[in-house]
Amino acid sequence: MSSTENKTILFVNKLFNKIEDYWESETFQKISAEFLIFTFIISLVFIEIRNLGWISWDIIPGNLFMAINLSFSLLLYFEVISLVFSLVKSVSSSMETQLQILSLIFLRDAFKVFGHISDVYTWKLIEQKLLFIFADSLGALIIFIIIIFIRKYDLHKSICKSIDLQKSFIVIKKTLALILLITFISLILLDIAYFFANKELFNFFHVFFTILIFNDILLVLITLRYSNSYRIIFRNFGYALATILMRVAIELDHIHNVILGISSAVFVLLFVLTYNNIPLPKKKYINTRLEN
Repeated sequence: MSSTENKTILFVNKLFNKIEDYWESETFQKISAEFLIFTFIISLVFIEIRNLGWISWDIIPGNLFMAINLSFSLLLYFEVISLVFSLVKSVSSSMETQLQILSLIFLRDAFKVFGHISDVYTWKLIEQKLLFIFADSLGALIIFIIIIFIRKYDLHKSICKSIDLQKSFIVIKKTLALILLITFISLILLDIAYFFANKELFNFFHVFFTILIFNDILLVLITLRYSNSYRIIFRNFGYALATILMRVAIELDHIHNVILGISSAVFVLLFVLTYNNIPLPKKKYINTRLEN
């Protein structure tokens, strides 16, 4: 390995570790929590001021429940960044985080329904939407339970045959993670800029899951450098398919999105159970050379 390659590996390793250490530090966790609290309170204040007629900014909604929607959206942004760091740990950890994000999207959608009702305490206005709220909430709960079982049964086995190969694989994943980090932060900032500019918003999570699909496929192909085991290839392609199902789920209408979202979570759980219970093939060495 050349000195240039060594320097590049060291730089990627150092940069990623530094960002990850700060992101997972207690200091940043406290800052992010205080930021969410501050945003939630400020949102409530501005919505109430608008309802009193003191300001008439179109950017501010008139329903107090939209403050919850905003807080959930910001929380989901933080979860997206956390997903980037889970990619390096293992494919299974990344899949768990994707399911966490999907469950939070369902919870946010439930509160979003409240945000589009003029008076949430009037039964006639809410009764037609109650089924959608219940479905989103139940879907989020079921996915949460499935994640618990995935964590219980997932063994997180290493696919590399040596420590050197494992280090090489980790460096590649860290490089991809840094690229994803820059991409997702750029998309988040663009989404926020569109919101404040009162422009038509693009669906951030549609783009997010689409990028993840291609990232998962790329990781599967990169994995072939380190293992050509059928069980590993099958599991990783299955995870990529689960990401596609999640992407489709957030595109669907109420009820259908929950059914497909739960199905994708069950799909992941079945892959974990099957993968962990497939016995490793016994190595048989057969002499195929014909010698005189």
